[in-house]
Amino acid sequence: MKRRYRPVKRYKKRYLHRLRASNAGPILALSGTILGILAVIALVIYVVLPYTLPLVGVKYRAPLMPTPTPAPTARPTATPIPLSTANLDSVQTEIVLSGYEEYHWFGDPYYYGGKILFTAGKLVDGSVRMNKLISYDIATKQCEEVSYTLSNGHFMFPVFNDQWLVYLDAKADGGGYIMACSLSDSGKKPFIVKEVYAGQPEIMLDGDNIAWTERTGTRMDKLFVCDLNTLESTTLEMFSNSYYGQSKPSFHEGALVWASSDSQSNDAINITSAINYIKRSDSMIGSYSPGTYVHDPKFNGQYFAWLDGHHNPEASLYVSMGRECKKIDSGVTDFDLCGDFIAYGKDEAIWVYSFTDQKTYRLTPDRERTQFLNASGGVVMWMDVTSREKDIIKYSVIL
Repeated sequence: MKRRYRPVKRYKKRYLHRLRASNAGPILALSGTILGILAVIALVIYVVLPYTLPLVGVKYRAPLMPTPTPAPTARPTATPIPLSTANLDSVQTEIVLSGYEEYHWFGDPYYYGGKILFTAGKLVDGSVRMNKLISYDIATKQCEEVSYTLSNGHFMFPVFNDQWLVYLDAKADGGGYIMACSLSDSGKKPFIVKEVYAGQPEIMLDGDNIAWTERTGTRMDKLFVCDLNTLESTTLEMFSNSYYGQSKPSFHEGALVWASSDSQSNDAINITSAINYIKRSDSMIGSYSPGTYVHDPKFNGQYFAWLDGHHNPEASLYVSMGRECKKIDSGVTDFDLCGDFIAYGKDEAIWVYSFTDQKTYRLTPDRERTQFLNASGGVVMWMDVTSREKDIIKYSVIL
């Protein structure tokens, strides 16, 4: 007699019936339903939306998915500065004054925030008095007088930023007042920061602080820093019977630099100097010894630049390239350091050295005789001295 086997399906049905009848049945059924719902939600979030939303221009990244590493951006080709291709006459602009016909002398231009501030002078009792401050808007080409009253004869070395305007209220034979005015309140008047008894120091402005080197004795000069909010001043260095007392400091983005003696140099014939520097956030003075004599060092946040002579035709212009220094040109009478270039005067012409391509460009044409005045904020300013009948200030924007 053949043995009869029960179908497996009957055992499965009986097992499922017993499972549903047990206490775990409803829990398992609910869990399965929840898992099914979660699976549908995950499908929408991680499959449907990432595929469909980009089709309609919507960026979407599913939650908890890692941010994809972007492909490296191709390095753009450096755009040459306009001087490499432009006609020299097209890159310079003359400041033309309207309503100031009696003023024939101009000087000390300084650029910031779209405006050039400079001094204007006329004959008063047979002598030239630089008794006007004029603001020139390079966008509108319009001039506006800054109505400050002088206590002495001349406005000199005006500089400004968003918070302050600072200048020297100077006597013709030396001395005067370092003046400051807050630009945050139009009703405020200039106030005296310090009285100067000898010389005419040029003031450097950075943020709420100014710096200058002042003759304080027959053979003594001092480098001062002053907070315009509190009028507290600090003497950073004293120069006794030293050429470095005639060298101007430079102030840029919280870093102050100046020339001093090189303690590492023992050569009495080939005198070398040090470039000292300090940041507002630090209390220690750093030093860089380039191996040359240093006069009027400047700093732009990345490079140091300086002359190895006192503004004479024999002086050379240097720039630091890391810890190494490079001679840019010889016969340089004056210069300024901006973000991407150095502007300087040589052979009665204005030149620009570009850090971008490490090339030098002539800014003024051969027929024009010039005197370098200033470069600030990416704008170079000079005096056209081809004809001495009247002072002519020109500028070029090299941003």
